[in-house]
Amino acid sequence: MRFLVAATLGLSSLWGQTCAPAGRLLPAGTVAGTLDGANCRLSDGTAYAAYRLDLPARGQIRIDSGLSLVLRDQAGVKIAEGASINRAIEAGSYSVLVNGVGGYSIQTAFHIEPGMWCANFPSFGLNQSVAGTLGATGCAAPDGTPYEAYTLTTLGAGTLTVAIASSDFTTRVTVRGSDGHAIQTGGSKVAIPVDADSRYEIAVASMDSTGAYQVTTSFEPADTETCRAQKTLSDSVSDSASITAGSCTVTLPGSGDLVYYDYYPLTVSSAGVADVSVTSREFNATLTLLDEAGNSLATDAGGAGGGNSDLRMQLAPGNYALEVFSSVPSGGAYTLDYKFVPGAPQSCALGALNIGDAAGALSAASCRTALGLADLYTLVLPAAGTLDLAMNSGDFNTRLAIRDAKDNLILNNDDVDGVTGSRITADLPAGTYIVAAAATEGAGAYRLTAGFAAHDVPACTTAQPLAVNGGYIQWLGPASCRGSNGEPVDMYQFVLPSDATVALVMTSSQVDGHLELFDQAGKLLRSDDNSYLIGDPLIVQYLAAGTYRLAARAASSSTGGLYRVDLLVVSGERPPFCTSKGTLELGGGTAGTIGFTGCQYLDATFADLYRIDLAAGTTIDLRLNSSAFDAYLVLLDAKGNVVDEDDDSGGNTNARLLRPLPAGTYYVVAKPFGDYTSAGAYTLTLAEVSQ
Repeated sequence: MRFLVAATLGLSSLWGQTCAPAGRLLPAGTVAGTLDGANCRLSDGTAYAAYRLDLPARGQIRIDSGLSLVLRDQAGVKIAEGASINRAIEAGSYSVLVNGVGGYSIQTAFHIEPGMWCANFPSFGLNQSVAGTLGATGCAAPDGTPYEAYTLTTLGAGTLTVAIASSDFTTRVTVRGSDGHAIQTGGSKVAIPVDADSRYEIAVASMDSTGAYQVTTSFEPADTETCRAQKTLSDSVSDSASITAGSCTVTLPGSGDLVYYDYYPLTVSSAGVADVSVTSREFNATLTLLDEAGNSLATDAGGAGGGNSDLRMQLAPGNYALEVFSSVPSGGAYTLDYKFVPGAPQSCALGALNIGDAAGALSAASCRTALGLADLYTLVLPAAGTLDLAMNSGDFNTRLAIRDAKDNLILNNDDVDGVTGSRITADLPAGTYIVAAAATEGAGAYRLTAGFAAHDVPACTTAQPLAVNGGYIQWLGPASCRGSNGEPVDMYQFVLPSDATVALVMTSSQVDGHLELFDQAGKLLRSDDNSYLIGDPLIVQYLAAGTYRLAARAASSSTGGLYRVDLLVVSGERPPFCTSKGTLELGGGTAGTIGFTGCQYLDATFADLYRIDLAAGTTIDLRLNSSAFDAYLVLLDAKGNVVDEDDDSGGNTNARLLRPLPAGTYYVVAKPFGDYTSAGAYTLTLAEVSQ
């Protein structure tokens, strides 16, 4: 069967590029704008504007607008759409697209699930001013005080100043280190020395009530700091420079290796296309474009050929930054060329894709999408069936993706080793699709092969019973039914005879798992990808008695494999999760069991929290003993700042904190040192040490 390929001229066949986000959506707030000819276009030719949405914990999100909305995850997969979106959502970063013609207003409201520990905070720039609303996220300190928080990553060492202003409440700002310890707390302003290549947390709170605020940061490099900004780019310009031992560095996670780079502030006064290229004879260059808060907007490695890189993106007025990375520690000389063309977005041409082999080539002139350097093809499937796509190149590592007509990602597959190529096989319904032949890095010639076999794709109507406190071993593959992304999915059903907290776990050495939990009416309650271990999802949720369904699938395009899904149940009332289980008295103690009904803490462990009230300064002896796990203690103040922590000071693998504390309220986090798999019984005691 032949593909029916859309190849008509006009807007419908000329768009599909990625534009920088128009701004950030607060979890509870409003933004407004207008969609017209000055906006970027989706592949179906309609105008859109995108906004970033950061959620610190799971909860319920509501988004309303007079125009069509699309909610996407970080990978670009559509989660929900409509003029109004109201659904359960996990902690994380998302994009919200408004799509159509005319004026729009987007209103958001977020209700955090009670007892959650906030962790996924939005990024903040070194020299930035942002408006916020205290109480918008629902985040609260251990004593119940509402707060909002941001993460900030330094480039070089120097002095960071943070100022808070509000006409609604008496402000309090705290800057914490990456270990959670408070470095400094002030009413409206703090100034602290900061290290290079380090992460900090800015917490905004109130002495009395909530309301609107403005937070502003400024950074002054230390006199001896050599990591400094190159020239500011505002007009088309060329710069010759060198990456040296005095350039900025970033530490690669897991390896400890240093990567050297230079950075350029970039100021855009009117909307237009920014085009920047870097050439060097001494190293392979990688270019990264960041927004004002430090979020990565685009990256290119070798897209200009010969180890040189090029980025091109439509930008709204604002402040950005460009980073030039060297592939070797010794660095070397390079030339950066920056061109800016004001005006409406430029187009990406879509090619024709037919059955069989097609040859193509990626270069600096190719389209720039959220997937990177890419050639785009329009594909119309006249009937349901199996689509088989393969992409190979001897010049670069390939990336192959299928998107819908509004550029929502359906499936993608990356070739990371330059050997196997990229391949997607999916059972899809009839409709219009966009195929992206992209590069993870580099450029050059490629071959794209397409095949299609028409057949019915039956809906998933049956579900395998899943026993309470039981498991099921299954093979994800040809015998499975097909999900909305055309890939195998297995459906399970379980019945809770009474209200209970459940843990649903999918483990596999062959499948990067993904779980979705639905109620009996088909409403999505929770989803997860990697919360148990890398590649293994975990859902912990309190549920009312009733019937539920669980969908188990691969997180992305997969050939399938063996996996296990388990359902663990603890009946009874809803646990406190990350709120205090009770007060620990001086001279007293308690016994408990760490398990999935506890608090999902920051470091991939479950924990129990207890409150301590000290009427006067006291030297405490706090002990956590367990024969089931390697015990670890964290002591927090009432606002959630880490006061102290310990692993093995109690002997063997037991934890102990022996220290003086001033009068006040504290919170104990009793937890294992390890990961989610660590659990079991413990005893926690608190004694006063005589002076």
